[in-house]
Parts: sequence; structure tokens; C-alpha cells
Amino acid sequence: MGMGMGTHRNLRGTDDFPRCLALLTLLPLLALLALTLAGCGGSRASNEVDMGVAAFQQSSVSIKAGEAIHFVDPATGGTHVICVGQGLTCTAQSGAPAALNTADGITFNTGDTRDIIFPTAGTYNVICVIHPGMEVTITVS
Repeated sequence: MGMGMGTHRNLRGTDDFPRCLALLTLLPLLALLALTLAGCGGSRASNEVDMGVAAFQQSSVSIKAGEAIHFVDPATGGTHVICVGQGLTCTAQSGAPAALNTADGITFNTGDTRDIIFPTAGTYNVICVIHPGMEVTITVS
């Protein structure tokens, strides 16, 4: 007998039934796993700079003139005062963003985020005046 319109094949009596049942059980689990992983935030934006307890998580970031760096001080980060400079000293640099080109720097507390636009091409050394060696190089083309 052929399988034409109006006929129905019952899989319960075949060897395919256990495989079909396993597949139907597995599909919702795979969908749940995909949604869970998508929500993890596993990838970081290429223009993001994350602050640890006493170090930037990136050593350098490259962007185009007019783009922003997204500075993030996560829940585990602590307090930071960042600016353009060398060592533990803020040093004004021509073309640097005004927000980072100050003698006092910008204070970040745990949980703070801020986008800072770099309008001019150049290489900028961003430091934390509280933590020796905490620096990231921003290259703007």
C-alpha cells in the first residue's frame, strides 16, 4: 500500500520512533541552551575598556576619529580616577577628549559606565592615578 494523500504512517511500531522521540526531547533543551549562552554577554564590544580592581582588562584599543570608547567599571572594579597621562600623573595632550584632558581626571565608582568620544586621530595613554601601572593605549585613526 502506498503513502498517498490521506494516509498516515504511525511511527510507534517502527524503529524510527525512539529516534524521533529523542529528537523532540532534545530540541527544547538545545533552544534553551542557545538562549542562555546568548544572554551571557560573552563577547565584548571592540570599543569597550573594562576596569578591574587595579588594571584595565585591555592593554590597547583602536578606533576611528569621532568614535567613543565605552569605559566600564564593573561591580568588581572599585574606584578609579582616569585621565590622559603617564605614570600616576595627568598630562594634557593636544587632541585628547576634554573629559580625560584634565589635571584631576574623571572618577569612576563601582558600576559606573561612560562613553568618551575621541575626536582627533592620535595615540592616547589613559591611566588611573590611583593604581600604578593601570594604563590602556587608545589609538585613534
